[in-house]
Amino acid sequence: MRISFLILTLLPIIGFGQEDRSGTKSYKYQPSLGNGVFREDSKAKEINGSPYIISSFSLVKVASIEEKTKMRYNVYKDEFEFITAKNDTLILDKLEDFSDLNFVATNTKYKLVNYLNINDKLQLGYLIEMHQKNDFGLFKKENINLNEEKIAKTSLEQNMPAKYYKSEDFYFLKSKDKIVEFPSNKKRLSKIFPEKKEAIETFVKENQIDFNKETDKIKLIDFLSTI
Repeated sequence: MRISFLILTLLPIIGFGQEDRSGTKSYKYQPSLGNGVFREDSKAKEINGSPYIISSFSLVKVASIEEKTKMRYNVYKDEFEFITAKNDTLILDKLEDFSDLNFVATNTKYKLVNYLNINDKLQLGYLIEMHQKNDFGLFKKENINLNEEKIAKTSLEQNMPAKYYKSEDFYFLKSKDKIVEFPSNKKRLSKIFPEKKEAIETFVKENQIDFNKETDKIKLIDFLSTI
């Protein structure tokens, strides 16, 4: 498989293998094995709906790479994809060196981070950076789920094809190096910052903070960064 310009750009970062006794250089990066920066996508089965919010490929700036490339974000799989000159779909491996990705046209910033998901399990994945101030930040996780195919068991039923569907977005609070689900009320927020309990309760009351509003979440981020 031909290696794209982006792979060539990244090879110095990945590093080369040792030279063998015959003088031939071997490389650690092997696209066919999926153990390098990019791996090849497998053919997906037919499913209604889409695993993407935006299915078209758009210019993305990766923080550690000088050149921009066209990518799209697979929300369902939580993966970034791009297409080669041979029309192969490749997937960006989740590596720290490529943790900041910005869609140029919309200025949508994705960051690869470790965070506690809604089940309180540590997860490595992409979150959208909505707001940042000092050591505090607001992130959003887009969600697309899948209803599995249902095969009719009787003649009175109909087959139901598998279908992707958009579900609720989740918000996360960054505090220094920790990212957790954004609390749904002042009581839960105070549990995260018990030493700031009184100040939080006063701010929430005086500003009539609605924890369901993104704008009010941002107000809380700005407030927390000052106390």
